[in-house]
Amino acid sequence: MKFVLSTIAAGLASSVISAHAQDPAPFKATLLGQVVLPTGLKIAGTEFGGISGLDFDAASGLFYAISDDRSERAPARLYTLKLAIDGKGVHGVDIVSSAELRNAEGAAFAKKDIDPESIRFDSAANRIFWSSEGDAAGRPAIYEAKPDGSHVRSFAIPEAYLPNADKTRGVRGNLSFESLDISPDGKTLWAGTENALAQDGDKATLEAGSPSRVIGFDIASGTVAAEHVYDNGPIFTKATQDPYYNDNGLSEFLLFGPDELLTIERAFALGIGSEINFYLASFSGATDVKDVASIKDVTAKPMSKRKVLKIGEGDFGLDIDNIESVTWGPEIDGRRTLVIASDNNFNPEQFTQFVVLKLDAATN
Repeated sequence: MKFVLSTIAAGLASSVISAHAQDPAPFKATLLGQVVLPTGLKIAGTEFGGISGLDFDAASGLFYAISDDRSERAPARLYTLKLAIDGKGVHGVDIVSSAELRNAEGAAFAKKDIDPESIRFDSAANRIFWSSEGDAAGRPAIYEAKPDGSHVRSFAIPEAYLPNADKTRGVRGNLSFESLDISPDGKTLWAGTENALAQDGDKATLEAGSPSRVIGFDIASGTVAAEHVYDNGPIFTKATQDPYYNDNGLSEFLLFGPDELLTIERAFALGIGSEINFYLASFSGATDVKDVASIKDVTAKPMSKRKVLKIGEGDFGLDIDNIESVTWGPEIDGRRTLVIASDNNFNPEQFTQFVVLKLDAATN
């Protein structure tokens, strides 16, 4: 089913992706356009939304998307989508199909026993990897599945990530595995937490950031290959509206070559809106904290990072929402595209948003 509900035309604005004058800018971003779908939209009787992960398969032209519906509105599910993108803009989205995510027993996940967040498609093996922030007990998970959602295996998650009874260890609720990507050589699956593990540090505040962990699994064996610290920045501004909620965290990343991640830190302040910051973060020189129970007990050098792009309210002419997804898109006019998408939280005051940026080599 194809939808063309709200679009912004191409070429409204551009930004050189560069943090400091001394840093070479890897590319320049120009808005190609966006498509916005309203909350409440139903496909075959099931509400569409909660898009928390997105990945593009160039061979088929399909995007794989995952919903973070915790099997509350319908069974946990993934979608295949087509975005109509060309040099003149983004003209619509076609919701091609949906598939239920299945557990190890082949059944649909029970209500609130899963919280899907990120998805990556491995075209060479025709499989997907997807993450869950927590089951009914708050335990995170990472799965391998077939494109139809059927279970293949789950990865063994280290004890440091598993919440204990008094919540002094493990991931925090809704701050777990938001990020996934596959290394360029296809051997490692990287996953990142949105904020610190309970034993590693505090959540992000206005005064200080939060040390997330980025963990790499050897895909062949399922064992942990490496683990690093990624420092989120502090929350960008105070909230101005009751109940004065605000946050910042690592909401997704992409491999940018073999040694760098293009990360998204998604910040929000109630009454102000969202600010989305993109960074290039390097593994080079970062301490490997594999098997370290708490980074408070060690001197660990985090991944170095530099800001390369910011999208705030009104930038690019966008009303930016809750961006939780990022993927490389199709080449347009010989240029790479970056596609980001928002999770509407099934909230009538929010929306599902697909934004496409064209990347050009920057000239300094």
